[in-house]
Amino acid sequence: MTAKPTVQVVIIGSGAGGAMTAHVLAEAGYSVLILEEGRRWALSDYGNNCPEGMKKMYRRRGMTPIMGSVPIGYAEGCCYGGGTEINSGFWHRTPPEILLRWKAQYDLADSYPKDLEPHFIWLEKNLHVSLHGREWPASTRMFARGIEAMDWSYQEVPRVVEGCESLNFCPNGCPSGAKRSMSLSLLPQAEKNGARVLTNCRVKMLIKRNKRITGVLANLLREDGTQELIRIDAEHVFVCCGATETPSLLRRSGIRFHIGDSFRVHPMLKVAAQYNEDINAHKSVMPLLQVKEFWPEISLGGAFFANGHLAMLLSENWPDNNLLMHQYTKMALFYVAVRGTGKGTIRSSLTGEDTTSIRYDLSAEDLRHLSKGLARLSALLLAGGAKTVYPAVYAIEPIADEISAIRWLDQLLPKAGISLTTIHAFSSCPIGERIDRCAADSFGKVYHFDNVYINDGSMIPDSPGVNPQGTIMAFARRNALNFVETNK
Repeated sequence: MTAKPTVQVVIIGSGAGGAMTAHVLAEAGYSVLILEEGRRWALSDYGNNCPEGMKKMYRRRGMTPIMGSVPIGYAEGCCYGGGTEINSGFWHRTPPEILLRWKAQYDLADSYPKDLEPHFIWLEKNLHVSLHGREWPASTRMFARGIEAMDWSYQEVPRVVEGCESLNFCPNGCPSGAKRSMSLSLLPQAEKNGARVLTNCRVKMLIKRNKRITGVLANLLREDGTQELIRIDAEHVFVCCGATETPSLLRRSGIRFHIGDSFRVHPMLKVAAQYNEDINAHKSVMPLLQVKEFWPEISLGGAFFANGHLAMLLSENWPDNNLLMHQYTKMALFYVAVRGTGKGTIRSSLTGEDTTSIRYDLSAEDLRHLSKGLARLSALLLAGGAKTVYPAVYAIEPIADEISAIRWLDQLLPKAGISLTTIHAFSSCPIGERIDRCAADSFGKVYHFDNVYINDGSMIPDSPGVNPQGTIMAFARRNALNFVETNK
């Protein structure tokens, strides 16, 4: 085992939370070391086909299972920049209703909209959050036509993108650099201010001594494929590994107080819409609109399109659907997302130290909202010009008319046949002053420890009902600045 020199702050993870933490602390003059399990990629490595992109940039090649009453496929980034390298960049401020709920249920301090406003303003300026600014692609126009036909409210969602070239590579790394992922924005700024980075470095456990963490043990993967066990001593440790790996690491290290007991996701059901005309969704950015008419329970939106993604969706009923692959230019993908009222758990797997056991039990309310959401999304798409809608549900008929769509307002989708996915996970280590239910205080300091902090999506107390990157980064900046202020 190799011992490295002591640093002031070790930050584990380089995604939205870790990058924000590193930026603030390095700018404040702290000696910062970022440990990232994944690899650092260059822009020239981005823009691959989906299988290659998932092999390079995703945990378990994008095939992480969430077990439960209805299994859910979970896709998670594992590279320098984390999930911001592979997401769509959609940006939402935390809705005031959600913040009030967190205050009431978790006694989350300094979390009113006015408290977060300066952090959102700073982030939106520095990450160049903006609207598309160009003509909408056909999939977006068709979606808008359907929404307007239904007379529902919607919005074009701002994104962490400047000058999008509509290349349709968002999940595989943006090769133009238009998406302001962490590897192109806050992380270089942190490194310029002195932060150091070790990539290909998976932290095995935190080293405890009474109420303090004295350092970390990690496996460092060398370029030749060999591994080295290293020890890094630190005065403070920020755990920013994401909603599944943060609780897994803490529990492996013997830190378990309200850790990994309240995991939540936004369950998503995708559909393929077939049109009479070419949409060419494979050549353009995903649909840019979201329907908030039924928020917070239900959101409707557009999904990333690639032939492989279309094939996965159609595979639920492949004998009947396989010929549709020849019509891919006339297809687009959309989703129903629900807030997620079920609960899940995160545990370090008994099958090996590098695996995490993830469970989420879909609630009856989740299933009801997914069913109603399918009815509304299908009716919307048909009203917008779709010929047929194909849900990712085994053994149900394609939806080709409004009557077939509306039946799901009253009927429940079959649990055994529904194919769900998610890219939004959180709440496994909730923060707040309610020590009976929170893992850390309102600013991420883990209860019963003096120098370990949580500052990523795991800290979000409950489902935000919107794309979570903005929420994660605003709270992460708030927490990091509080750390600087209280440790002067």
